[in-house]
Amino acid sequence: MEQLRYTLGADNLGNEEIEAAIRVLKSGRLTMGPIVKEFETALARWIGVRHAVMVNSGSSANLLLVDALLRRSNPALAPLKTGDEVLVPALSWPTTVWPLMQLGLVPVYVDVDPETLALSLDSAARALSPRTRAVFLIHVLGQACEMAPYLDFCSQHRLTLIEDCCESFGSFNRGQHVGTFGLGGTLSHFYSHHLTTIEGGSIITNDDALADDLRSLRAHGWIRERSDRAGLTTEHDQFDPRFLFVVPGYNVRPMELQAAIGLVQLANMDQQLRGHEQLAGRIFQQVSRHVPWLKMVGSDKLQPRPATRQECRHSWMTVPFVVAPDAPLALEEVKARLEADGVDTRPIIAGNLMRHPAAAFGQVRTPVETPVADAMLKRGFMISCHPHRPEQSIELLLRAIANLGVASRA
Repeated sequence: MEQLRYTLGADNLGNEEIEAAIRVLKSGRLTMGPIVKEFETALARWIGVRHAVMVNSGSSANLLLVDALLRRSNPALAPLKTGDEVLVPALSWPTTVWPLMQLGLVPVYVDVDPETLALSLDSAARALSPRTRAVFLIHVLGQACEMAPYLDFCSQHRLTLIEDCCESFGSFNRGQHVGTFGLGGTLSHFYSHHLTTIEGGSIITNDDALADDLRSLRAHGWIRERSDRAGLTTEHDQFDPRFLFVVPGYNVRPMELQAAIGLVQLANMDQQLRGHEQLAGRIFQQVSRHVPWLKMVGSDKLQPRPATRQECRHSWMTVPFVVAPDAPLALEEVKARLEADGVDTRPIIAGNLMRHPAAAFGQVRTPVETPVADAMLKRGFMISCHPHRPEQSIELLLRAIANLGVASRA
Protein backbone atom coordinates (compact mmCIF):
# COMPACT_ATOMS: atom_id res chain seq x y z
CA MET A 1 0.00 0.00 0.00
CA GLU A 2 1.31 3.41 -0.91
CA GLN A 3 2.37 5.45 2.09
CA LEU A 4 -0.16 8.10 3.07
CA ARG A 5 1.03 11.60 2.16
CA TYR A 6 -0.34 15.11 1.96
CA THR A 7 0.32 15.54 -1.75
CA LEU A 8 0.44 18.71 -3.82
CA GLY A 9 -2.51 17.63 -5.96
CA ALA A 10 -5.55 15.49 -5.29
CA ASP A 11 -7.79 13.42 -7.52
CA ASN A 12 -11.31 14.83 -7.36
CA LEU A 13 -12.63 13.07 -10.47
CA GLY A 14 -15.62 11.04 -9.33
CA ASN A 15 -18.07 8.70 -11.00
CA GLU A 16 -19.97 11.55 -12.65
CA GLU A 17 -16.86 12.82 -14.41
CA ILE A 18 -15.81 9.31 -15.45
CA GLU A 19 -19.27 8.52 -16.83
CA ALA A 20 -19.33 11.83 -18.74
CA ALA A 21 -15.95 10.99 -20.26
CA ILE A 22 -17.09 7.50 -21.24
CA ARG A 23 -20.16 8.93 -22.99
CA VAL A 24 -17.90 11.13 -25.08
CA LEU A 25 -15.56 8.25 -25.94
CA LYS A 26 -18.54 6.18 -27.08
CA SER A 27 -20.04 9.04 -29.07
CA GLY A 28 -17.39 9.07 -31.79
CA ARG A 29 -17.06 12.89 -31.56
CA LEU A 30 -13.82 13.42 -29.66
CA THR A 31 -12.18 16.72 -30.61
CA MET A 32 -13.60 20.22 -30.12
CA GLY A 33 -17.33 20.29 -30.79
CA PRO A 34 -20.72 20.93 -29.17
CA ILE A 35 -19.73 19.90 -25.65
CA VAL A 36 -16.85 22.40 -25.70
CA LYS A 37 -19.37 25.09 -26.69
CA GLU A 38 -21.69 24.01 -23.89
CA PHE A 39 -18.84 24.22 -21.37
CA GLU A 40 -17.79 27.65 -22.64
CA THR A 41 -21.34 28.95 -22.26
CA ALA A 42 -21.69 27.51 -18.75
CA LEU A 43 -18.29 28.81 -17.65
CA ALA A 44 -18.99 32.32 -18.95
CA ARG A 45 -22.33 32.34 -17.15
CA TRP A 46 -20.76 31.13 -13.88
CA ILE A 47 -18.10 33.85 -14.01
CA GLY A 48 -20.38 36.59 -15.31
CA VAL A 49 -18.58 37.41 -18.56
CA ARG A 50 -19.67 37.48 -22.21
CA HIS A 51 -17.18 34.97 -23.62
CA ALA A 52 -15.09 31.99 -22.52
CA VAL A 53 -12.82 30.41 -25.15
CA MET A 54 -11.56 26.98 -24.12
CA VAL A 55 -8.08 25.74 -25.09
CA ASN A 56 -5.86 22.78 -24.19
CA SER A 57 -4.05 24.41 -21.22
CA GLY A 58 -3.71 27.56 -19.16
CA SER A 59 -0.31 28.10 -20.76
CA SER A 60 -1.95 28.09 -24.20
CA ALA A 61 -4.53 30.54 -22.88
CA ASN A 62 -1.69 32.91 -21.97
CA LEU A 63 -0.07 32.40 -25.38
CA LEU A 64 -3.24 33.25 -27.29
CA LEU A 65 -4.07 36.29 -25.17
CA VAL A 66 -0.57 37.70 -25.65
CA ASP A 67 -0.70 36.95 -29.39
CA ALA A 68 -3.97 38.87 -29.62
CA LEU A 69 -2.18 41.96 -28.31
CA LEU A 70 -0.14 41.94 -31.51
CA ARG A 71 -2.06 40.25 -34.29
CA ARG A 72 -5.74 40.80 -34.96
CA SER A 73 -7.92 40.09 -37.98
CA ASN A 74 -8.56 43.85 -37.89
CA PRO A 75 -5.02 45.23 -37.38
CA ALA A 76 -6.43 48.47 -35.96
CA LEU A 77 -7.59 46.53 -32.87
CA ALA A 78 -4.08 45.32 -31.91
CA PRO A 79 -2.94 47.50 -28.98
CA LEU A 80 0.76 46.49 -29.12
CA LYS A 81 3.49 46.01 -31.69
CA THR A 82 6.73 44.04 -31.69
CA GLY A 83 9.31 45.58 -29.34
CA ASP A 84 6.77 47.08 -26.93
CA GLU A 85 7.31 46.51 -23.21
CA VAL A 86 4.98 44.68 -20.84
CA LEU A 87 5.27 44.96 -17.07
CA VAL A 88 5.31 41.54 -15.39
CA PRO A 89 5.79 40.49 -11.76
CA ALA A 90 9.12 38.85 -11.00
CA LEU A 91 7.15 36.26 -9.00
CA SER A 92 5.67 34.51 -12.03
CA TRP A 93 5.02 31.17 -13.60
CA PRO A 94 7.16 30.75 -16.75
CA THR A 95 4.33 30.55 -19.25
CA THR A 96 3.05 33.94 -18.18
CA VAL A 97 6.30 35.53 -19.34
CA TRP A 98 7.65 33.24 -22.09
CA PRO A 99 4.91 34.12 -24.64
CA LEU A 100 5.98 37.76 -24.42
CA MET A 101 9.56 36.80 -25.28
CA GLN A 102 8.51 34.30 -27.93
CA LEU A 103 6.32 36.85 -29.73
CA GLY A 104 8.81 39.72 -29.75
CA LEU A 105 7.56 41.74 -26.80
CA VAL A 106 9.86 42.83 -23.97
CA PRO A 107 9.05 41.63 -20.44
CA VAL A 108 9.94 44.20 -17.79
CA TYR A 109 10.29 42.51 -14.41
CA VAL A 110 9.04 44.43 -11.37
CA ASP A 111 8.75 43.51 -7.71
CA VAL A 112 5.67 42.20 -5.92
CA ASP A 113 3.65 43.20 -2.89
CA PRO A 114 4.49 41.13 0.22
CA GLU A 115 0.84 40.82 1.30
CA THR A 116 -0.75 39.80 -2.02
CA LEU A 117 2.34 38.54 -3.91
CA ALA A 118 0.95 40.45 -6.91
CA LEU A 119 2.72 43.06 -9.02
CA SER A 120 3.74 46.09 -6.95
CA LEU A 121 2.49 49.35 -8.45
CA ASP A 122 5.25 51.31 -6.68
CA SER A 123 7.84 49.12 -8.36
CA ALA A 124 5.94 49.27 -11.66
CA ALA A 125 5.90 53.07 -11.60
CA ARG A 126 9.69 53.13 -11.30
CA ALA A 127 10.02 50.72 -14.23
CA LEU A 128 7.97 52.67 -16.77
CA SER A 129 9.57 53.81 -20.00
CA PRO A 130 8.24 55.40 -23.21
CA ARG A 131 7.98 51.87 -24.66
CA THR A 132 5.79 50.46 -21.86
CA ARG A 133 2.42 49.54 -23.31
CA ALA A 134 0.81 46.86 -21.12
CA VAL A 135 0.61 45.14 -17.73
CA PHE A 136 0.26 41.38 -17.31
CA LEU A 137 -1.15 41.07 -13.79
CA ILE A 138 -1.17 37.74 -11.95
CA HIS A 139 -3.74 37.02 -9.24
CA VAL A 140 -1.47 34.77 -7.20
CA LEU A 141 -2.51 31.35 -5.87
CA GLY A 142 -6.17 32.28 -5.43
CA GLN A 143 -5.89 35.77 -3.96
CA ALA A 144 -7.81 38.46 -5.87
CA CYS A 145 -6.06 41.79 -6.27
CA GLU A 146 -7.78 44.99 -5.21
CA MET A 147 -8.33 46.15 -8.77
CA ALA A 148 -9.14 49.86 -8.48
CA PRO A 149 -5.48 50.95 -8.09
CA TYR A 150 -4.41 48.77 -11.03
CA LEU A 151 -7.15 50.17 -13.24
CA ASP A 152 -6.21 53.73 -12.25
CA PHE A 153 -2.52 53.02 -12.97
CA CYS A 154 -3.27 51.58 -16.40
CA SER A 155 -5.62 54.44 -17.25
CA GLN A 156 -3.12 57.07 -16.10
CA HIS A 157 -0.29 55.60 -18.18
CA ARG A 158 -2.44 54.38 -21.11
CA LEU A 159 -1.53 50.75 -20.61
CA THR A 160 -3.47 47.68 -21.76
CA LEU A 161 -4.31 45.37 -18.86
CA ILE A 162 -4.45 41.59 -19.20
CA GLU A 163 -4.87 39.22 -16.25
CA ASP A 164 -3.43 35.79 -15.51
CA CYS A 165 -6.00 34.07 -13.29
CA CYS A 166 -4.76 30.51 -13.88
CA GLU A 167 -4.32 30.08 -10.12
CA SER A 168 -7.40 31.99 -8.99
CA PHE A 169 -10.60 30.63 -10.46
CA GLY A 170 -13.53 31.47 -8.19
CA SER A 171 -11.96 34.60 -6.70
CA PHE A 172 -13.74 37.96 -6.86
CA ASN A 173 -12.88 41.59 -6.20
CA ARG A 174 -15.86 43.66 -5.09
CA GLY A 175 -18.26 41.20 -6.68
CA GLN A 176 -16.47 40.92 -10.02
CA HIS A 177 -14.55 37.79 -11.02
CA VAL A 178 -10.82 38.17 -11.60
CA GLY A 179 -9.90 38.27 -15.27
CA THR A 180 -12.85 40.46 -16.24
CA PHE A 181 -11.32 43.85 -15.45
CA GLY A 182 -8.90 44.19 -18.38
CA LEU A 183 -8.96 43.23 -22.04
CA GLY A 184 -9.00 39.54 -21.15
CA GLY A 185 -8.07 36.99 -18.51
CA THR A 186 -6.76 33.43 -18.51
CA LEU A 187 -7.74 30.34 -16.52
CA SER A 188 -6.08 26.96 -16.06
CA HIS A 189 -8.04 23.73 -15.66
CA PHE A 190 -5.01 21.61 -14.80
CA TYR A 191 -5.29 18.46 -12.69
CA SER A 192 -4.46 20.13 -9.34
CA HIS A 193 -6.41 23.36 -9.89
CA HIS A 194 -9.86 24.35 -8.67
CA LEU A 195 -11.81 23.30 -11.77
CA THR A 196 -10.02 20.48 -13.52
CA THR A 197 -10.45 19.05 -17.00
CA ILE A 198 -7.21 17.07 -16.42
CA GLU A 199 -5.42 19.47 -18.77
CA GLY A 200 -7.14 22.54 -20.18
CA GLY A 201 -7.60 26.28 -19.95
CA SER A 202 -9.82 29.16 -21.02
CA ILE A 203 -9.61 32.82 -21.94
CA ILE A 204 -12.42 35.05 -20.66
CA THR A 205 -13.35 38.44 -22.12
CA ASN A 206 -16.20 40.87 -22.64
CA ASP A 207 -14.73 41.97 -25.99
CA ASP A 208 -16.66 40.37 -28.87
CA ALA A 209 -13.99 41.00 -31.51
CA LEU A 210 -11.24 39.62 -29.26
CA ALA A 211 -13.27 36.48 -28.60
CA ASP A 212 -13.62 35.90 -32.34
CA ASP A 213 -9.89 36.30 -32.90
CA LEU A 214 -9.13 33.93 -30.02
CA ARG A 215 -11.38 31.31 -31.62
CA SER A 216 -9.37 31.66 -34.82
CA LEU A 217 -6.02 31.63 -33.02
CA ARG A 218 -6.75 28.37 -31.20
CA ALA A 219 -7.52 26.51 -34.46
CA HIS A 220 -5.09 27.29 -37.30
CA GLY A 221 -6.42 30.81 -37.84
CA TRP A 222 -9.58 29.70 -39.61
CA ILE A 223 -13.02 31.28 -39.34
CA ARG A 224 -15.16 28.26 -38.42
CA GLU A 225 -16.07 29.27 -34.87
CA ARG A 226 -16.31 33.04 -35.39
CA SER A 227 -19.53 35.00 -34.98
CA ASP A 228 -18.55 37.18 -37.99
CA ARG A 229 -17.74 34.29 -40.34
CA ALA A 230 -20.57 35.16 -42.76
CA GLY A 231 -19.13 38.60 -43.40
CA LEU A 232 -15.61 37.24 -43.76
CA THR A 233 -16.84 34.61 -46.21
CA THR A 234 -18.42 37.31 -48.37
CA GLU A 235 -15.38 39.57 -48.13
CA HIS A 236 -13.04 36.76 -49.21
CA ASP A 237 -15.33 34.85 -51.58
CA GLN A 238 -12.43 33.57 -53.70
CA PHE A 239 -11.66 31.02 -50.92
CA ASP A 240 -13.53 27.93 -49.77
CA PRO A 241 -14.98 29.18 -46.44
CA ARG A 242 -14.23 25.83 -44.80
CA PHE A 243 -10.52 26.57 -45.21
CA LEU A 244 -10.40 30.35 -44.87
CA PHE A 245 -7.62 31.66 -42.56
CA VAL A 246 -7.60 35.22 -41.22
CA VAL A 247 -4.86 35.20 -38.53
CA PRO A 248 -1.67 33.09 -38.13
CA GLY A 249 -3.05 30.68 -35.55
CA TYR A 250 -2.04 27.57 -33.62
CA ASN A 251 -3.63 24.24 -32.87
CA VAL A 252 -4.39 24.38 -29.16
CA ARG A 253 -7.94 23.05 -29.32
CA PRO A 254 -9.45 21.22 -26.35
CA MET A 255 -11.18 17.86 -26.52
CA GLU A 256 -14.83 17.08 -25.97
CA LEU A 257 -13.77 14.75 -23.15
CA GLN A 258 -12.17 17.66 -21.28
CA ALA A 259 -15.25 19.81 -21.64
CA ALA A 260 -17.55 17.00 -20.48
CA ILE A 261 -15.48 16.63 -17.30
CA GLY A 262 -15.47 20.41 -16.87
CA LEU A 263 -19.27 20.62 -17.02
CA VAL A 264 -19.60 18.13 -14.15
CA GLN A 265 -16.93 19.99 -12.17
CA LEU A 266 -18.60 23.34 -12.74
CA ALA A 267 -21.92 22.09 -11.39
CA ASN A 268 -20.22 21.29 -8.06
CA MET A 269 -17.84 24.23 -7.95
CA ASP A 270 -19.43 26.28 -5.17
CA GLN A 271 -19.10 23.33 -2.79
CA GLN A 272 -15.54 22.69 -3.98
CA LEU A 273 -14.50 26.29 -3.34
CA ARG A 274 -16.03 26.25 0.14
CA GLY A 275 -13.87 23.21 0.81
CA HIS A 276 -10.74 25.17 -0.15
CA GLU A 277 -11.72 27.99 2.22
CA GLN A 278 -12.43 25.63 5.11
CA LEU A 279 -9.16 23.75 4.67
CA ALA A 280 -7.19 27.01 4.53
CA GLY A 281 -8.85 28.01 7.81
CA ARG A 282 -7.84 24.77 9.51
CA ILE A 283 -4.25 25.19 8.32
CA PHE A 284 -4.14 28.79 9.57
CA GLN A 285 -5.40 27.82 13.02
CA GLN A 286 -2.72 25.15 13.35
CA VAL A 287 0.08 27.42 12.13
CA SER A 288 -1.02 30.25 14.44
CA ARG A 289 -1.02 27.90 17.39
CA HIS A 290 2.25 26.06 16.80
CA VAL A 291 4.44 27.98 14.33
CA PRO A 292 3.95 31.75 14.77
CA TRP A 293 7.22 32.45 12.91
CA LEU A 294 5.69 31.01 9.73
CA LYS A 295 3.65 33.64 7.86
CA MET A 296 0.67 32.30 5.90
CA VAL A 297 0.33 34.78 3.04
CA GLY A 298 -3.26 35.83 2.37
CA SER A 299 -4.63 34.74 5.75
CA ASP A 300 -6.21 38.18 6.15
CA LYS A 301 -8.67 37.14 3.40
CA LEU A 302 -10.01 34.20 5.41
CA GLN A 303 -13.63 34.71 6.33
CA PRO A 304 -16.66 32.77 7.50
CA ARG A 305 -18.51 31.04 4.70
CA PRO A 306 -19.42 33.81 2.21
CA ALA A 307 -23.14 34.41 1.78
CA THR A 308 -22.70 34.59 -1.99
CA ARG A 309 -20.15 33.37 -4.52
CA GLN A 310 -19.19 36.96 -5.36
CA GLU A 311 -18.00 37.61 -1.79
CA CYS A 312 -15.12 35.13 -2.12
CA ARG A 313 -11.89 37.16 -2.24
CA HIS A 314 -9.50 34.20 -2.07
CA SER A 315 -10.01 30.77 -3.60
CA TRP A 316 -6.88 29.15 -2.08
CA MET A 317 -5.36 27.05 -4.84
CA THR A 318 -2.37 26.48 -2.56
CA VAL A 319 -1.16 27.91 0.74
CA PRO A 320 2.00 30.04 0.50
CA PHE A 321 4.24 30.54 3.53
CA VAL A 322 7.22 32.77 4.28
CA VAL A 323 9.72 31.81 6.98
CA ALA A 324 10.51 34.81 9.19
CA PRO A 325 14.12 36.11 8.95
CA ASP A 326 14.66 35.38 12.67
CA ALA A 327 12.88 32.02 12.66
CA PRO A 328 14.44 29.21 14.71
CA LEU A 329 14.44 26.96 11.61
CA ALA A 330 15.73 27.88 8.16
CA LEU A 331 13.66 27.33 5.02
CA GLU A 332 15.45 24.17 3.93
CA GLU A 333 15.03 22.57 7.35
CA VAL A 334 11.33 23.50 7.43
CA LYS A 335 10.76 21.90 4.02
CA ALA A 336 12.85 18.84 4.90
CA ARG A 337 10.89 18.24 8.11
CA LEU A 338 7.55 18.62 6.36
CA GLU A 339 8.62 16.28 3.54
CA ALA A 340 9.87 13.72 6.07
CA ASP A 341 6.46 13.87 7.75
CA GLY A 342 4.74 13.18 4.42
CA VAL A 343 3.84 16.73 3.30
CA ASP A 344 4.73 17.75 -0.25
CA THR A 345 6.24 21.24 -0.60
CA ARG A 346 7.09 23.43 -3.57
CA PRO A 347 8.55 26.91 -4.12
CA ILE A 348 6.03 29.74 -4.35
CA ILE A 349 5.46 29.30 -8.08
CA ALA A 350 8.88 30.09 -9.65
CA GLY A 351 10.12 32.31 -6.82
CA ASN A 352 11.86 35.12 -8.66
CA LEU A 353 11.61 34.09 -12.30
CA MET A 354 14.22 36.61 -13.45
CA ARG A 355 16.86 34.64 -11.48
CA HIS A 356 16.26 31.44 -13.51
CA PRO A 357 18.58 30.54 -16.42
CA ALA A 358 15.77 30.61 -18.98
CA ALA A 359 15.12 34.29 -18.26
CA ALA A 360 18.36 35.13 -20.11
CA PHE A 361 16.81 34.15 -23.44
CA GLY A 362 15.30 36.92 -25.51
CA GLN A 363 15.14 40.63 -24.82
CA VAL A 364 14.11 41.60 -21.28
CA ARG A 365 14.50 44.65 -19.08
CA THR A 366 15.13 44.60 -15.34
CA PRO A 367 15.17 48.25 -14.28
CA VAL A 368 14.31 47.84 -10.57
CA GLU A 369 15.43 45.79 -7.60
CA THR A 370 13.11 42.95 -6.56
CA PRO A 371 13.73 42.33 -2.85
CA VAL A 372 10.27 40.90 -2.11
CA ALA A 373 10.43 38.41 -4.98
CA ASP A 374 13.95 37.50 -3.85
CA ALA A 375 12.60 36.87 -0.35
CA MET A 376 9.94 34.56 -1.79
CA LEU A 377 12.70 32.63 -3.55
CA LYS A 378 14.89 32.42 -0.45
CA ARG A 379 12.33 32.06 2.35
CA GLY A 380 9.05 31.04 0.71
CA PHE A 381 7.33 27.74 -0.02
CA MET A 382 3.81 26.46 -0.55
CA ILE A 383 1.69 23.41 0.20
CA SER A 384 -1.54 22.15 -1.30
CA CYS A 385 -4.97 23.43 -0.34
CA HIS A 386 -6.96 20.84 -2.25
CA PRO A 387 -9.78 19.62 0.02
CA HIS A 388 -10.68 16.47 -1.94
CA ARG A 389 -8.54 14.00 -0.02
CA PRO A 390 -8.92 11.58 2.90
CA GLU A 391 -9.30 13.18 6.31
CA GLN A 392 -6.28 11.10 7.41
CA SER A 393 -4.16 13.02 4.91
CA ILE A 394 -5.29 16.37 6.35
CA GLU A 395 -4.64 15.13 9.88
CA LEU A 396 -1.15 14.11 8.75
CA LEU A 397 -0.56 17.70 7.61
CA LEU A 398 -1.84 19.16 10.88
CA ARG A 399 0.47 16.86 12.88
CA ALA A 400 3.40 17.84 10.68
CA ILE A 401 2.75 21.52 11.42
CA ALA A 402 2.59 20.78 15.15
CA ASN A 403 5.87 18.85 14.86
CA LEU A 404 7.49 21.95 13.34
CA GLY A 405 6.59 23.84 16.48
CA VAL A 406 8.09 21.14 18.67
CA ALA A 407 11.29 21.10 16.60
CA SER A 408 11.62 24.89 16.77
CA ARG A 409 11.55 24.78 20.57
CA ALA A 410 14.04 21.93 20.89
